[in-house]
Amino acid sequence: MAAQVLVVGAARDGVGKTTFAVNVALSLLKETRKRVLVVDLDVNGVGDVATLLGVTEARSIADFIPYVAQLSAETIGPYIQAHGTGIGVLPLAATPQAAARIAPDGVAKVLDLVAPLCDYLVVDVGAGVDPVSVVAMERAAGIFLLVEPSPTGLGAARRFSDHLQTLHFPQALVKFVVNAHDAASVLTREAIAARLGRPALVIFPKDDTLALDAAIKAAPFVMDQPRAALSRLYDELVRQLVEKGVLDQLAAVERGRNVAVDGRRVVEVTEEQAKAIEGYMKSRGGARGKGGRELDARTRLKMLIHKRLPEVLDLKRLDREIGSKPDKDKQLRERAEVAVARVLDEEGASVTDRAERRRIVKEVCDEALGLGPLEDLLADDRVTEIMVNGRDNVFAEISGKLRRTEYSFTDDAQLLAVIERIVTPLGRRIDEKSPMVDARLPDGSRVNAIIPPLAIDGPSITIRKFAREPLGVADLVRFGSLTPELADLLRACVQARLNIVISGGTGSGKTTLLNVLSSFIPEDDRIVTIEDAAELQLRQPHIVRLESRPANIEGVGEVKIRDLVKNSLRMRPDRIVVGECRGAEAVDMLQAMNTGHDGSLTTVHANSARDALARLETLVMFAGLDLPSRAIREQIASAIHILVQVTRLTDGSRRIISVCEVSGMEAQTITLQEVFAFKQTGVDANRKVLGTFGPTGFIPKFVSKLGEMGIEVPRGMFAAPGQGTIPRGRA
Repeated sequence: MAAQVLVVGAARDGVGKTTFAVNVALSLLKETRKRVLVVDLDVNGVGDVATLLGVTEARSIADFIPYVAQLSAETIGPYIQAHGTGIGVLPLAATPQAAARIAPDGVAKVLDLVAPLCDYLVVDVGAGVDPVSVVAMERAAGIFLLVEPSPTGLGAARRFSDHLQTLHFPQALVKFVVNAHDAASVLTREAIAARLGRPALVIFPKDDTLALDAAIKAAPFVMDQPRAALSRLYDELVRQLVEKGVLDQLAAVERGRNVAVDGRRVVEVTEEQAKAIEGYMKSRGGARGKGGRELDARTRLKMLIHKRLPEVLDLKRLDREIGSKPDKDKQLRERAEVAVARVLDEEGASVTDRAERRRIVKEVCDEALGLGPLEDLLADDRVTEIMVNGRDNVFAEISGKLRRTEYSFTDDAQLLAVIERIVTPLGRRIDEKSPMVDARLPDGSRVNAIIPPLAIDGPSITIRKFAREPLGVADLVRFGSLTPELADLLRACVQARLNIVISGGTGSGKTTLLNVLSSFIPEDDRIVTIEDAAELQLRQPHIVRLESRPANIEGVGEVKIRDLVKNSLRMRPDRIVVGECRGAEAVDMLQAMNTGHDGSLTTVHANSARDALARLETLVMFAGLDLPSRAIREQIASAIHILVQVTRLTDGSRRIISVCEVSGMEAQTITLQEVFAFKQTGVDANRKVLGTFGPTGFIPKFVSKLGEMGIEVPRGMFAAPGQGTIPRGRA
């Protein structure tokens, strides 16, 4: 059976921490007659334990830490110094320099090795919190904080205890021990309890003579002077810990914590807590989930914390206090975590596992300040799209594969709150009158939300994630989305001011490719970008970004993409980049391309290059202009030079599958010539699509224009495999 670990710490040095550790260890030996080991882990107080015990020649942790992985509980025994009193001693190091070189993971292995060798393991850690002391506290059945009985000492101890709370150590494990209290002090027991926030476990009286004499003789007073009043108080403390069950209660917390790690412990909710949660849930529309499913105890505890949170944290006031500081979000988060940890300690006594406590605090803060369960998915760089189909069904595209995640929302109210948190800062609304909204997150990720009555199974959210660092052409080449030769050709076409339309289905990578092509625009060009939700990440210095706006609550103030395209013509643009043509703005875009704004770029939803032309024709008709089809097609044929078709293949990869030149009109039909094409040949054992991408053998007309611009393109790149002389025009 492993030892019960007692960790002795303090907020500051010089409060008698090591004296307490040594004497409580000896008192444990006297009272229980069991095996007791003292381990010195105080990096800043190296040798203090050995000095108080008179240990002069002893091996230390620093001596065997380089090969601790090869040691066992049997082979580590010789490194433990057997003290004359009967306890074991394991010093940290001979010098502070040697102690500083010891890594926390090595200390963890040492503690796990020696724990089976004793019944009580007393660990003297350094003042404050460092990685080594955290390792010990994670294994503690009790954390004893030594406190100096002064206003500053009491304040430091309480702040230290609060800090441990934010590190997710249960306050049930933390006990205050007041040392060297002057009986004549105005700081009474009641005053001390008030300053600490709870009563101290024990208050030791001041006895400098006894402590100094013991230190000089290297003979701890509980053994050397067992009848002294202070020695008897130590013995009484140990009896209280052992016989009266205090230590067993702390150990029970530790056992519960270990059980929770294995996933076998269920968070418990008291009857009184259940009633409070029930009332809170009713205010949110009911305590049961969809289909009458009862909320689990863990979720109910989180709901109770949400209910209590306004009592300890006024987010609106805090928001005003912090103002517009650069790290405002970070400060809000830190304050919220402190408040949530405090409420969790008060309400979640059954949650003793540190990792579980950390998860609950994070989840509550995510729900209170962020996007709740979606925060982890947004932080995962592998995730490119998130789809919420009601509160219980959260899907994500991870590394190109769509899968259902383990995340869910507590209820529809929480999901609606997340949607509100997204749209409100943008001045947009979502309610029964306006149940659909397009928005974007602060990082630029595109969001679409739709709520009941239109969404039958509950609110729905779709998030197209915005890459922290925009993908470049090298990334697309590495992914296999296009070849290096095609990348060079498209760069030349952009620089030669050809008008390019990117066509593809939803999620095929149109915007990513548009962003890459836009990056080829020379830096001295004035660029105007126009989007529904700003996604483009152009790095050129001379750029104006425009974004459409929906109507406000009164139904006025709407600014459409078409309005912005018209306005952009008055802004002296060299290039116009429209994120997507999906309505009547197609007319103005084509007119811009035909009236001196060459080099413009846009995207359109279509499954093929031919479909893209038909789609543009339909969009022009949306403008309500009474134009014959031939006139519209002539506009399209004269405006667009290149159509690039992208698609998302069955294995989740996105790539260019066709590059076509718009070569003119024949009768009533726009003529297209495919210059490059992808041919799928099959799939491999992992269902990855196999195929080849290459030229069709047709030399496009725009090669001549590239030559006029001084951009030479080797004609051999257009030769189909096995093709000799390449004809100009049709292949």
